[in-house]
Amino acid sequence: MMLKRKFDYLDAIAPAADAAKRPDLRIANDHDAPVSSGARTLQSELGRVFAQENTWSVRRTVAIGVIFHLGVFCALGLAAGGALTVIGRQ
Repeated sequence: MMLKRKFDYLDAIAPAADAAKRPDLRIANDHDAPVSSGARTLQSELGRVFAQENTWSVRRTVAIGVIFHLGVFCALGLAAGGALTVIGRQ
């Protein structure tokens, strides 16, 4: 549909009257609660569980960190390999 008059064009780009009002932005203060993501909550709960064990050592922590990062790097490698095969086909 071609808009032939200037007023039709302006009406087409005008915001809707019932559009939701944007929230007012303000600077956070001491009374605001921090936002906690799911990952941060999981991390704090795991830390609390690990701290409760008396036999937990730095060696175990490093070993779990290495295993975790190896899993992440393997997943990234698989994703990169899949992307390369898709790019190679095109």
